[in-house]
This record gives sequence, structure tokens and C-alpha cells, in this order.
Amino acid sequence: MPRHRWDPIAPRVRVVHPRRVGEGLTPDQARGGRWVRTACGLYVPVGTDRGPAQQRIVEESARLPPHAAVTGWASCLLHGAAWFDGLGTDGVSRLPVGVAVGPRGGVRRHAGIAVSFERLPEWEVWTRYGVRVTRPERAVFDEMRRHGEREALVVLESALAGRITSLERLTAYASTHRSARRSAVVMWALPRARGRARSPMEVRVRTVAEEDAGWSRLMVNRVVIDGQGRRIGEVDLVEAGMEAAIEVDGADHRDGRRQARDITKEEALRQAGFEVTRATGHQALDPLALAARLVAVRRRAQSRRPGPRRWRLAPETFDLDAWLCAREATAMLWEHPPEQLSG
Repeated sequence: MPRHRWDPIAPRVRVVHPRRVGEGLTPDQARGGRWVRTACGLYVPVGTDRGPAQQRIVEESARLPPHAAVTGWASCLLHGAAWFDGLGTDGVSRLPVGVAVGPRGGVRRHAGIAVSFERLPEWEVWTRYGVRVTRPERAVFDEMRRHGEREALVVLESALAGRITSLERLTAYASTHRSARRSAVVMWALPRARGRARSPMEVRVRTVAEEDAGWSRLMVNRVVIDGQGRRIGEVDLVEAGMEAAIEVDGADHRDGRRQARDITKEEALRQAGFEVTRATGHQALDPLALAARLVAVRRRAQSRRPGPRRWRLAPETFDLDAWLCAREATAMLWEHPPEQLSG
């Protein structure tokens, strides 16, 4: 089955580590037609798929000194969070690979990397894809600080959706790094994070609703059940106190069958007492216009005559911290086979 575009968990892909001239590769071989130069003295075989962002990260990491580590979005992607695709919000421009080198430095700057000279203790360095990367909490913390408050929240929700860390783990990490540069944007985002997001655009819509349109703290992607216990559907954003809901429509919602399901769910929600509105990802990039619509929808919900509630939310059962512990044990065996661990 093909992966959904917004599947938050990245599959493990095949990468090819560059080889250095003199380390099993002669200058004559490098000059031949079977190798492609990735950097000074570094080559990969012709035919290597250099399209995936993971391959770009591996090639950049080969140029780093031994004490450095990949951080930010690139580390998050290698940990398995798929929404960190290395592209800007326009979906086209490439982001530089974040690199933490510590106060020792020793790396030459170039357009493909963004260098941090902040302290890099060895306990914050893990290995993924054979590359030294910062642990998830440090990687997310570093990436959040590259952005303004709202996009920092998108970064945090992307990491939670990708299941590379939990809100509790990141909060604990951030609390011990309050003096770090631009940590204020992290502190702004932490209490606004929810988890369970289905796309970055959904996070942006939610932020507009809560910060600009006066909606209360919204519940995210919760299953609504009618009075007889029948499933109505999973609703993107719900304000239970006002019986108001927001559905976020991406490009995949234009599919005929998906549209039919959306219409059926919206009708069922209205019959259960909800005021429902829809928002697109494109509208989330225009907060002023979207906020005006959301204000009007909430006012309609407030003006409704109160009556007996005809729905309830299904309980949540997923334990992210337990899932993370099991995943990290699996990753440890993947990167370090048992014979290495026993040695």
C-alpha cells in the first residue's frame, strides 16, 4: 500500500555513504565515469539516488569533523519524523542541514549547512543511518529556535506526530535549557502543543483559531460518538464547550470518495448539534482572512439555544512514552548489532 503524503513516520530508506579518495578509492577510479563527486575528495557511485533528503544529509555529514553532529530538521528526519522533509514552507526551497560542532568549531561554512557552536555534550549524540545526530529533544529544540513562535509550534507538533519524542520529554529538556539563545519561542510553543496532528497545515489552522479567532483550547483529531454509541467520525479540531468543529481539507480531500465521506460526516455532526466549518491549507497561510471566518462560526455556535448533549468523545488509549521506549530499543539494535553492543 502506498504511503499517504502526510504519513508522519518516515520509512527507513537506503542511503549510500560517500567514499573518500585514498580510503578504498583511487584517484583514477574517482576520475572515471563510475563515480560522482559530492564534495572535495568525496564520491558516491553513479546511479546513487540522491533525491531523498536522507541522502543529502548523509553526504553533508561526511564532510564534518569527528566531533560534530547533525541537528535540527535533518536529525529529526533521520530519527524518523517524515514532515521534516528539508524544504521550506513553499515546498520548493531547500533548507540547510543543521550542524552542531560545539565551541571547538573545525567546520568550513558553506551554503548547504547551518552551523551551531553551542555546547554539544556527547550524551546528546546518537547514531542514525551511521551518522552522528543529536538526540531527538536537542534536535527539536534547535529547529524550533530557527523559527518564529507559530512555526516553532509546527516543528514541535511535527516531531510529536512523527513519534520521535513526547511533550513530557521535550518539556523536561527545555526546562534545563532556558538560558539558550531564543529559547522563548520554545517556551511559547510548549503549552500550546497537543499532539495527534495530521498535517502541518492543521497546526497552522488551529493556531489561527486559538490565537486570532478566540476559540478555546481545541481538541485534536478526536473520534465523536453519538448518543447510541455509534461512531460519527474523527473530527480534526473540536471545541467541545461550544459544540463547534473545524475540518481541515488538504489536496487529498478533493478525491470523489473522500469528499463523499466528508459530506456524510459533516451532516452527522450537524445532526448531533455541531456548528461545522472547513478550512484549507492555503487559507491557513492568510491568518487575517481565516480568523474572520472562524470568529463568525464561533459566534453562531454561541448563539445556539442550549439543550441536552447528543454526542461524546471516544477515550484516548495510546501511550506515547511507552511506544518511544520500545522504538528506541529497536533503533539501538538496528544501529548497533548485538556483537557491537556486547563488545
